[in-house]
Amino acid sequence: MTTKQLIHLLRSQINSWTAPDAKSGIIVARPVMRAGDLPDNATLSRRKIVGPRVVLQNKRKHGNLRNIIAEWPEANLQEIALPKLACIVSGDADYLLGNYCVHSGPGNFILLPPHVPHHRKGPFLQGAHRHNGSCVLLHAYAYQQGVLFWHSHSVNDQHVNEMANNYLIPNVVTAQLLNLLMDEAAAKKPHFETVIRSFLTTFFTIIAREIEEGNYVRPGAIKNTYAPAQPTASFATQIQEYIEANCHKPLKVDDAATHMYMSTSQFFRRMRQETGTTFVERLTQVRIERAQQMLRETNLTSRAIANYLSFKSPNHFQYLFRSRVGCTPMQYRRQFLNNPK
Repeated sequence: MTTKQLIHLLRSQINSWTAPDAKSGIIVARPVMRAGDLPDNATLSRRKIVGPRVVLQNKRKHGNLRNIIAEWPEANLQEIALPKLACIVSGDADYLLGNYCVHSGPGNFILLPPHVPHHRKGPFLQGAHRHNGSCVLLHAYAYQQGVLFWHSHSVNDQHVNEMANNYLIPNVVTAQLLNLLMDEAAAKKPHFETVIRSFLTTFFTIIAREIEEGNYVRPGAIKNTYAPAQPTASFATQIQEYIEANCHKPLKVDDAATHMYMSTSQFFRRMRQETGTTFVERLTQVRIERAQQMLRETNLTSRAIANYLSFKSPNHFQYLFRSRVGCTPMQYRRQFLNNPK
């Protein structure tokens, strides 16, 4: 699939599946799954996980992040530390999820929260489909600072995994959106599928735009490589990376101190000495910068952004944003739309 074909697929077929009135469905990988929770064109069968779980050591990817936690080689399963998304584009796929196999037609999106055992490698076909079947899937991993995006094609017992031609897209919002998808799926709140569809629309719209504009590295990560931690990194660098990776969470000073293996009082002193500011001040600044990016790159409301970035309240977010940027969030978005450069 060429880049031009992929962009067309994202903007036509995929976007039609994420529309509010679409018949496409959301499949959430859970420890216990029920056929009644699946879309109309998907079924579920039980399977037994065979063979041992093999923990993988020192397998890391971008940002020194450990990706693959463990594998079940005999069962063709893996456990990863990152949220993952799979979309069945065409054909009938057989996707392994722990003790289950989901048999799904096109238009369905499989949400895979971290640590859920799932299909390790293709083909994504089982049983009779191994002799007379085919399917095309899109896949995405969420890293701290972006996503890894690729597609694959299974025909009978052959599999073309085009991860070698993947797109490593350094866009933080896409990673945040995948995490939001997983949060909504895990909470299973009323109308969560409608919310997820809106996030999927935004996600694939940004992916298509970034690929079209060439904002990607291709190929991205093909192999797991070990990158040891950098003990020489300064305190300021380490705490900045920690805040940027976790600014959407309700962080406390104690959390940061624990992360840095320090007492709270020692952490306070190091923050003042080596950054010239407090943890709360630095966290607030990163959140405001992240909010500006989300206002530019998504259509999420000010309230949704405030909630996602764990501000005390939408009003508190409005106050902090105005005091630091000089305008309200919505004024900032309008100014950007009127003058994107």
